[in-house]
Amino acid sequence: KSYNEKAVAKEDEVGNKIISVVEAESEAEVTALNAFRFVAATAFKVFCVGEDLQGVSVDYALPKNGGRSPPLTDSAAEPIKRMRYSHFGCNVVHEDLAYALGVDTRSEKLALKHSVEDEGGKLPAEHGHGTEYNAPDDTKKRWMSMDPLNVMNPGVGGLNSCEKYAQN
Repeated sequence: KSYNEKAVAKEDEVGNKIISVVEAESEAEVTALNAFRFVAATAFKVFCVGEDLQGVSVDYALPKNGGRSPPLTDSAAEPIKRMRYSHFGCNVVHEDLAYALGVDTRSEKLALKHSVEDEGGKLPAEHGHGTEYNAPDDTKKRWMSMDPLNVMNPGVGGLNSCEKYAQN
């Protein structure tokens, strides 16, 4: 069952998509939606390999902004494919972007992260800080108190990877 008739904005605004909310009406549709959730990322990777492309994935949380994609910078390379899927109600977005070979995907990923932050979004949204994101200072302090030897997740969230957080 669809809750809004406009999956795409007015004819002259093609490319400015808004969220289309769909509710599963049967057990089969629920199963299909759950399957999509778990195969989308893997399918994207297979697509990139099969099409001789490079793919990057970012998860983030946006404030309620009408569901618009964070803009790519003017200097950004144009992705060949931009796919977004999300969790209803919590604003967590998983975004996969496919680029031609030769594009500096690390720079593109960092540019997207800055765009998310400029829109008031938060990184990361769901899968933890890992080694790509700097955690807020209060989070780092909490982790250090919970793991004073720095053996559980060394290097996570911008902390160093040395024993007992010693400086290199």
